[in-house]
Amino acid sequence: MRRLCNQFESIHLGKRVYECNPPQTLSVDYPTVFVATIPQGRAWIAPQSSYWKICHGIAIITPDDYLLSDLSRNYPWYLPGCENYDPRNHIIFSLEQMPPLEYIDGTVAVLSGLSGHVYYHWMFDVLPRIEILRRSGIDFAKIDWFLINTPQQPFQQETLNCLGIPANKIISSDRYPHIQAQELVLPSFPGHFDWVPKGTINFLRQRFLPQTLELRYPERIYITRAQARHRQVLNETEVKELLSQFGFITIALESLSVREQVALFASVKAIVAPHGAGLTNTVFCRPGTQIIELVSPNYVRTDYWMISQQLGLKHYYVKGENFDCKPIRQLMYTSSLTEDILVNLDSLYSVMKITGLNQLCSMVSNQ
Repeated sequence: MRRLCNQFESIHLGKRVYECNPPQTLSVDYPTVFVATIPQGRAWIAPQSSYWKICHGIAIITPDDYLLSDLSRNYPWYLPGCENYDPRNHIIFSLEQMPPLEYIDGTVAVLSGLSGHVYYHWMFDVLPRIEILRRSGIDFAKIDWFLINTPQQPFQQETLNCLGIPANKIISSDRYPHIQAQELVLPSFPGHFDWVPKGTINFLRQRFLPQTLELRYPERIYITRAQARHRQVLNETEVKELLSQFGFITIALESLSVREQVALFASVKAIVAPHGAGLTNTVFCRPGTQIIELVSPNYVRTDYWMISQQLGLKHYYVKGENFDCKPIRQLMYTSSLTEDILVNLDSLYSVMKITGLNQLCSMVSNQ
């Protein structure tokens, strides 16, 4: 565990500004990917029941009622190599009652992932399973159905179409959370949960970067979370005003297609953004791109830092102001994950100077 933690020791540059470790190869032993087939296999996939309670468990079960732990997941998850991991603690064993079983007479490929309705997990956990399936040599035409988290959002539909998954072959795991099929086809997960392997990064870049659009984009962008339900920047008006002095253009990624988001991130030189799914697109950035992540002091994550390390991006984060009254904080937020961010403007200006972004640049890129 200590070896993993050492990779994410940041350098405090003062005024709540931190620089992440320089690019390196992550010393994580990733499991080998594979595809399994199980005649008469069962799949239980926890459905999304509300905006907040999304898919929190996946269980693959053999005909003789054995749980296949390497194809099953649930929250809370564990760090790679954690000695406390025990598949007997899977959430399925605590269910009082299973949903009704739906039998499907055909071949079903299971693609659903934990929190698969979220852009980050969709891109890094769900889509790579399609690539694992493709590389196995299985003929997609012989698969009758693809079981997947309900693809209602435009980014889901766009990427599935791009990867050749027919809409008329999709079964929603939210609608059918407990199935048994004549044959289950099970691509493994691409790696440890929340640890993005190099193979996944390469797949996404190879598959989506060639489709980038020949448009003119800003060199510096600020990604707003104004339309998000949580983790917003409380003083965003002041933040945007300060950043605009240095050529930053505010972007709402919800208004862009996936192709447009890929093209944008492939062309920018600097990104300022609160921690959120929008930073998933850093996987499409060029080496040397500067990433400045705004975070709550109670919720500092390594998700995007990990991508930056592997792609040679320059990653910094700015901690928001502390809100020390814990009882009130607990009333306002369900967990630290949802806490809003109050950015110290002196800290933001400081990171502009540290990175050299206080120097004005041309407003658009010709890439």
